Amino acid sequence: MEKTSIAFTGTIKGVRDGGYEQARLHGVTRSLVSQLMAFIPGLGSSDDAITDEFKVELKQGYALRWNEENPSRYFVAADGNWVECKSEEEMKSHKKADKFILDVHVAFGYTQQAFGALKTEEPLKHSLIKEVRDKFNKYCSNRINDLKAQAKKIYNEQNGIVRDRAPVALFNDWVLTGDKSALATIRQRCINAKAKGDETADLAKLDKALAAFKTAWTK
Repeated sequence: MEKTSIAFTGTIKGVRDGGYEQARLHGVTRSLVSQLMAFIPGLGSSDDAITDEFKVELKQGYALRWNEENPSRYFVAADGNWVECKSEEEMKSHKKADKFILDVHVAFGYTQQAFGALKTEEPLKHSLIKEVRDKFNKYCSNRINDLKAQAKKIYNEQNGIVRDRAPVALFNDWVLTGDKSALATIRQRCINAKAKGDETADLAKLDKALAAFKTAWTK
């Protein structure tokens, strides 16, 4: 199966033509999301509108597109490893070797119990499958977040809802105030690094440096 390009396949004649295509594709996406809002009650107005049942259906659709962008991969066993072939024909030419085809449907065809057991029984195959599962899960999460954001924008526009932007914090507050300030973030990163065994993460030394900075900054 050949990989389907996800790039824009048309040819634009210039910036104006590109602007037209950008606007056209925006309109197509907006129309699609509007139709999905009719199938998914509350989409755009509630963060919980996409239930587990709707997620299953969306992921089934995402899997079809994923397979177009990420065609099946073919492997044969050799020297205790799985060696990837360039094509299904090449895989089949190794008549005596164990074979393995990997795509998103195969990757999620394992139950959680079977997938967990695979880590012990066939760790190399488990690693290959885990890579696909992780990438696909991230892909789905991103697409669902895109859908929620676009639906919320449409809903707000349709209902005249204008979101007030939070005021920009003063630089001094950004540096010093609260558990998300710059200094608090630096200190937390030091704590995290120390917990991971980073010997350069000296919290006592950092606290002294931060205290000295605060004294100099607030003069």
